[in-house]
Formats: sequence, structure tokens, C-alpha cells
Amino acid sequence: MKNTRIFLFLLLAFSSLTVIGQKKWDFDLGLGASLNTGNVNNCNVKNTIAVNRNDSLISMDVNYKLLYSSLIDKKDTGRKWEETNFEVNCGAKLDYKQYGKYSPFLACEFFTNKYKGYNYKVSGLIGLKYRIYTKPSVCDYSISAAFVDDHSHYTDETKLPINNYRISIRPKIKQKLSDNLYLVHFTFYQPSVLDFKDYLIDSETKLQTQITKMLHLDLSFIYEYRSRVPSENYKKHDIHTEVTFRLKI
Repeated sequence: MKNTRIFLFLLLAFSSLTVIGQKKWDFDLGLGASLNTGNVNNCNVKNTIAVNRNDSLISMDVNYKLLYSSLIDKKDTGRKWEETNFEVNCGAKLDYKQYGKYSPFLACEFFTNKYKGYNYKVSGLIGLKYRIYTKPSVCDYSISAAFVDDHSHYTDETKLPINNYRISIRPKIKQKLSDNLYLVHFTFYQPSVLDFKDYLIDSETKLQTQITKMLHLDLSFIYEYRSRVPSENYKKHDIHTEVTFRLKI
């Protein structure tokens, strides 16, 4: 499986260089705030960057998300700022014929947050998306299935496997609510093939609106659940409420 991850990363890197040479990419820069409950209970500064190329044959999406927060430690006589959350989530995805009825894809992801018990987690995915129904500029309904190869390095000692293999099922909808308002929702359900009692749920509901030609506003609600956590020091669920201003170039 290690060779599989290396192959996916190299293929995605090569494909991204190929499509960059073919057509200009779109850039999406975001800045906002996130209110968290669960393993982290505070308000974060949020920064996102996304680069994507949409085409009827090949589409490529590269994204990055950073959450950070710090507070003054009242117990410290020096009144120093203490980090209370630091999370990086980034990835790349390659779709073939994304507007077709069936669309195969490859993806890789990197995640780190020691407050959730991960020094880092690297994932490789290969799967297929099925487009249920679409109407241009109005709605888009789809479902995808993928095989996921996870490699994790945990913050604490744990009995959880370093290498885990999962099935990923993801329904997704995008629906126009009014002239300038869209609803986007997706949910990932990822049971482990080693033990189906070990599963992840990652769900996001988002309202998107356009303020100006380049400026957009997103309101998001994100729910994360892990049936098994690295140790008793961590909670199984995390909830994020996010407000993000995006500059689309």
C-alpha cells in the first residue's frame, strides 16, 4: 500500500503540471473565523487557499485550510500567548470527465492537529463518482465511492492501527435557493475494512452567496465524528461553525 500512495502522489503531481500548461487556473483565497466545540473549544482564525481547473475532460483541484488560535495563559506570570489550536488540512484531487454520468478520480490528503490526536495523517484515495441529476446553474446531485489508504502518526500512544484501509461513501448536493444563494451539502461515511465498528463521519452544510464579482461569503456548519479515538484524552465529536470571505480571482 505504501507504493500505492507514492503512485497516487506522483500521478497527481504530473497531472497538475500537465493541466497547468493547458489552461489558466482559478484561484480562491479565503479568510474568516471558526467557532469550535469538541476537542477544541474556542474561536479560530481561518485561512483557505484553493486552486482549480474545470474542464469537460480533466479537472484538478488543490486546496489548503489552516485553523489557528491562541490565548494568554493566565497562570503564566509573563502573560505569554499560548497556542490553543493548530490544524492544517490540504489535498489534491484529479477528476476525469467530471461532468459525465460516471467520473473516476484520484486524490491525496494531508492532515495535522495534535489537539485531535494526530501528528499527521496522509491519505490516498481512488474512486468513482456517479452523477444522479444535474441542471446547469440550478442543481447538481451526486454520490461517490472510494477506497482510502490511511497512514497515521498519533500524538499519544494508541492501539489504533498506523495503517488503515477504509471505504468512503459521499453523497453531495448543490442547490440554488435564490438568484444569489446556493446550498451545498456533503457527508463522508468511512468505515474501516479491518473493523466496521471503526468509522468516520465528516459532514458539511454550507450557504454560499456572491457579494461582488470577486468577493463571496460562505456560512458553514461542519460535524466530525470518530467512533474510535487515539486515547481517552480526546472526544469523539467536533463541531465547527465557520464564516469565510473568499476572493475569487
